[in-house]
Amino acid sequence: MTAAAPPDPHTRRHLTWDGCFNVRDLGGLGHHAPGAFVRADSVQKLTAAGWAAAHAHGVRTVLDLRNDDERGTDAAPRPDGITTVRLPLDGIEDTAFWEPWFTDWRWGTPLHYRPFLDHFPERVAATAEALAAAAPGGVAFHCAAGRDRTGLVSLLLLSLAGAPPRRSPPTTPSARRG
Repeated sequence: MTAAAPPDPHTRRHLTWDGCFNVRDLGGLGHHAPGAFVRADSVQKLTAAGWAAAHAHGVRTVLDLRNDDERGTDAAPRPDGITTVRLPLDGIEDTAFWEPWFTDWRWGTPLHYRPFLDHFPERVAATAEALAAAAPGGVAFHCAAGRDRTGLVSLLLLSLAGAPPRRSPPTTPSARRG
């Protein structure tokens, strides 16, 4: 008799909430426990059953990172016991910053994280503070489809958890020999 294989962490992270296409539990990032942070593509599309699943998973705060022009009407009422904090992350009104990113292939890639962090420190700090304040009750952060907020927020979660940065392996022969 062979032992069962351990569950695939990617499968374990995938959550099925009716109305959302892409929901992931980010437990395990840094030192965060399962259920502490969930990323969701579009919670406004959740059905009543989807909201019930989110609540049952432990979500008590939705951190809505979308810009005003991305928001729509909820398909179903949000249940009592779930608070929504609206905190637009992008600073999209700063066209001078965003224009170069929108005109080439780098938009929507991690290449803009460092420039974004440097250019919008107050927005990043406000997002980190909101994540830290809401974390004990389970947080779903809402990232609209087509925007690259998920990776940036994941980096914030790692920093909140005190996870050490990953180091790249040496690339030169002399560095590899040590």
